[in-house]
Amino acid sequence: MRSKITAGTILSVLAMLSVAFSPVSVVGQGMVFIEVDVLAKECEAGSSVGYQWFAFNDFDRAYLLEVSVDVASGERWASELNQRVFVLFPQGSAFVNLTVYAEDDATSLTVNQVVTFLFTDLNDTSSTITRTTAVSTQLITVWGVIAPGKNKLLGQFDNPLPAPLDGNYATFFLNIGIWAAIALFIAFVIDPTVRMFTKRTKTDIDDRVLKVLRRPVFMLVIVFGLVSSSSILPLGEGDVRIIFQSYGIVLITIVTFVAYRLFKEVLVYFGKRISSKTKSEIDDVLIPVIDMIGGVIILIFGAIGLVNYLGYDITFLLAGVGVFGLVIAFAAQDALSNFFSGIFLLLDRPFSEGDYITISTGEICRVERIGIRSTRLYEVFKNDYIILPNNKLVNDKIINMDEPDEQGKASVEVGVAYGSDIGKVEKILIELASNHPNVLKDTGKEPVVRFLKFGESSLDFGVYFWVDSFMNQWMVAHDLRKQVYQRFAEERIEIPFPQRTVYIKEMPKPGK
Repeated sequence: MRSKITAGTILSVLAMLSVAFSPVSVVGQGMVFIEVDVLAKECEAGSSVGYQWFAFNDFDRAYLLEVSVDVASGERWASELNQRVFVLFPQGSAFVNLTVYAEDDATSLTVNQVVTFLFTDLNDTSSTITRTTAVSTQLITVWGVIAPGKNKLLGQFDNPLPAPLDGNYATFFLNIGIWAAIALFIAFVIDPTVRMFTKRTKTDIDDRVLKVLRRPVFMLVIVFGLVSSSSILPLGEGDVRIIFQSYGIVLITIVTFVAYRLFKEVLVYFGKRISSKTKSEIDDVLIPVIDMIGGVIILIFGAIGLVNYLGYDITFLLAGVGVFGLVIAFAAQDALSNFFSGIFLLLDRPFSEGDYITISTGEICRVERIGIRSTRLYEVFKNDYIILPNNKLVNDKIINMDEPDEQGKASVEVGVAYGSDIGKVEKILIELASNHPNVLKDTGKEPVVRFLKFGESSLDFGVYFWVDSFMNQWMVAHDLRKQVYQRFAEERIEIPFPQRTVYIKEMPKPGK
């Protein structure tokens, strides 16, 4: 069951609200009217403020509430009511909201408005109650304390010149002169003094930073002087806003330029210096990549900041960039695969530049250069260059002939005739291999001979040996083959070759 709200209850509640917000008015004999907000507010250009009123019908009959707004002064301002007509039934209430907008090019600093509330008895239309209230909205200028028309030097000091040189325009030019003098003082006094101290330091980081900042700081002082001096002129708020927005664009451009130059002239420069002193190749390859990608990222962030400052929604732009990035990534997946494979080769170091490797196709190559996309190999026996994509090298079988050291193993096989002295053959092979200057004789690496198998026409032996460098294995094998042939000839040890005996069977003649 709904309980009836009495006028006394409503008045009690409104009385408590009145303490917190504003005075309560009783219009006529039973219409309660409250000004919820203060009637004087400040508003920034391009923004809005709101005012609110509350009406309560304590009559036993319905009333029609009509709200209207009259603008007494103020160009480039706009007002909007949440509703212009309300029906207030007995014990009914309504909130009336007025929103005041100041356009970007608003020229009036203050707008005064009269809001009229007309209560009409629906049972007797000739019975009306009228209540009017005035609201005042003051524009907050873009410049804050340095407001247009404020005749101050540097925003603080009065113009000491006599009339007519104490006006806005004379103060403007005088202010420009002061800022020019400040800029010249920075350029010809402060800058040389700072450079004198930086030259005495052991590092040239401060010299490079100072070189990058010198011109931007000078430009910032000049631009800020022009912009702040413009606030002295009796310009409209729209004109001031254009100047201020242009200043923001210049500021973002200069900051982006400084960040780009500091990245290039300081970070990348010292990265290259450090990488030139290290033995690792990864920094020599990554520094140019970071140089290129980092510069692009700084420019992109600067462009995004500029677009966002101009008030454009960058959500769709970022979404478009993301989709475009996915398309590029899909189209360039092989290039990206080679790029990350190159990074993997530089980090994992399965081989280094200058190493000799054997690739899966059998070629023996010297690694000339490990790039971001491909690796350049020199084929030692054919005097050719082989260019392989990095992802193939990462996923293929590679033999690094320089690991664990430069020593290598080789062998020479030879067959002797059946009936030869096996012990003598073994002794000769061990002697020849041990006497070669490039064959190692260290413990555990002495030459050994093995009886391999009984061949079809020979007894097959193999001599196995270590060489001082894997690149000498072919030369040593060549020398040993020559010496074995000569020594076996001297010792009358036969090196047989395959023989075939062919028997011709005579077929019987027909009829016999």
